[in-house]
Amino acid sequence: MVKINMINKFHQTEWINPRNKIWGFHVHQELPINEFSSALVIQKNYSEFLNKHDVAINASDVIKPGYGPHLDYMWELSVENLSQQVLEKLGLAVSYMAVNRFRLSAYIHPLMHDATLSEAEALTAEGKENQVNALWFSYRVPQHQDFFFNPPKDKNNKVLDTRTSRIIQQAEKDKLIAVGMDKLQLSSFRDPFTVIIRGFHIHMDYKIKEADLALTIFNKFHSYLHEENLTPTSTRLYAPRENGPHVLGGWEVKFETPDKNILARIGIAIAWLMCNRNGLSVFMHPVTWHEGDFLEELKAHKEYAFFLGQLPELDLSFFEKKMLAQEIISDGV
Repeated sequence: MVKINMINKFHQTEWINPRNKIWGFHVHQELPINEFSSALVIQKNYSEFLNKHDVAINASDVIKPGYGPHLDYMWELSVENLSQQVLEKLGLAVSYMAVNRFRLSAYIHPLMHDATLSEAEALTAEGKENQVNALWFSYRVPQHQDFFFNPPKDKNNKVLDTRTSRIIQQAEKDKLIAVGMDKLQLSSFRDPFTVIIRGFHIHMDYKIKEADLALTIFNKFHSYLHEENLTPTSTRLYAPRENGPHVLGGWEVKFETPDKNILARIGIAIAWLMCNRNGLSVFMHPVTWHEGDFLEELKAHKEYAFFLGQLPELDLSFFEKKMLAQEIISDGV
């Protein structure tokens, strides 16, 4: 275990316990229409997975472009009325999306804001807390985030309803799903409990000027995990280009275990980082490969990975070089 002893120069008033802050989450895919039919098949199978694992879905709408910050077609699964194990259910949602999005963008954002605020105040809080801490899969899509701070209003200064008229009705949704079914076969969907064989890795890559803050977060994160009895299998710091494809230096926390409970409990770790990353980015991926399977390791870093903030700079040719060297050795034998 690595733990850094240093003077905390960052006088944050509090480090947020996500169990006291996060009360639900929304899952979205927002895509152009030519990709959206496939995404609706994902939504359908995703809903079935969550229901199977007792994650109650409050809404599963499909919406045309122009609602809120969304510039393209969008589906959502809203998980809001959770009385317990919110973070663990977030972990299950993340685990499924990691291995079942077929290279399409997706994101999950937490619900942190005070739900008792007025509509305009709630939108501002959503923009400041929920949206900036969204967990992205594959890549970020363009959005009109200013909506949360300057929403359209009527002459009585009431926020306009841009949602209702854009909700796609079931008949139209079924037609789109039929198109998507021709593109994605149901057999293509994979059980994360089978695919994710040895847990997860969490990385924070950072620039030199961010090192003090990043290491403070590392220390606080480690303490929180201890409180939650969520023990990493290893932690370490690494220098630039010292750790596989990572171009920058950083820290990593590994939960490298065959225990399938990690698929839910990883949500505990992710939620803390959503609340306490202080603007720094976090990169995470499941462990889906056996030692020496560099092609699957590449997929884990490229196709199954997810991140908070911005996707870090990765040199994925690292895995291609490993595969080439492996092939040369094999041919030599």
